[in-house]
Amino acid sequence: MNLYSRVRTVGGVILLLLAFSVAFSTSSCTADHSKKNGKNATDFILPKESDLVRVADTVWDFTNYTIYADAKLNNKYHTIYLRLRDTSGNPINDKSLDFYPEMSMGRMKHGGPFEHPVALGEGWYRGPMVFIMADIPQMGKGWQLHTIRSHNRIKDTVAIKIPVTAAATMRTMSSGTRDDSRIFISCLLPDSVKQGKHPIRFLMNKMDGHHFPVLDHYVIKLKTNRPTTETGSSENFAAESTGNGYYEGTVNFSMPGRWEVIVELWKEGKKSNQDDIKYLVQVT
Repeated sequence: MNLYSRVRTVGGVILLLLAFSVAFSTSSCTADHSKKNGKNATDFILPKESDLVRVADTVWDFTNYTIYADAKLNNKYHTIYLRLRDTSGNPINDKSLDFYPEMSMGRMKHGGPFEHPVALGEGWYRGPMVFIMADIPQMGKGWQLHTIRSHNRIKDTVAIKIPVTAAATMRTMSSGTRDDSRIFISCLLPDSVKQGKHPIRFLMNKMDGHHFPVLDHYVIKLKTNRPTTETGSSENFAAESTGNGYYEGTVNFSMPGRWEVIVELWKEGKKSNQDDIKYLVQVT
């Protein structure tokens, strides 16, 4: 049975819930990461349910909440989909709907980078988010998706448990930095790619208490290495900001095998990251 809770507030308490939601918010990102602002028609295409992984579901107040994702949830960047239907199966479109992730470890709680959801129509909502760690067994409820809806000045929050396991290949890492304290950088490259050149994208967020604001003023220098032969490849191009915390560059894998993408964060002409950042990629 899914764990869920409901919080009903009126009047001034609404402000408290709004502040709580914002505490875990980042500025928005877009489905087309190469665009700095705005959306196009493809951003609102309804997903095919068969292409998604069903993560969790619950029923509350005559509403079916079903959560889907682009893949089984690991501690990395994911696109989350929420589908709302009434008990007769009719879609529920709610302009007030918002959601955010929260990790509960007993007495400690924290959020992660996320986008406020886009309403796609027919009861579907979509938003990217980053799970900065996996669930810890026997330590709190773990990750939950908190869904907030408003009606007649009343706010309802439904918290639905979503299982997040450790990624086999790390795609979200953290580092201390010279200017921005601790940051989280998520690599959006698949774990396995074909030999040759590939666009590579990143999302970078600063950890500021419960906030995860995006960082746009870096250059991400890239180097590739094939550990078994200690050789690299040419034609790697640094990832530059495309806005909203996203960066895009190019990497080149010249032969099959296990490769590393070595990342350096540069700001104002100086290297900024204080910890090594390295992503593994299987090239076929």
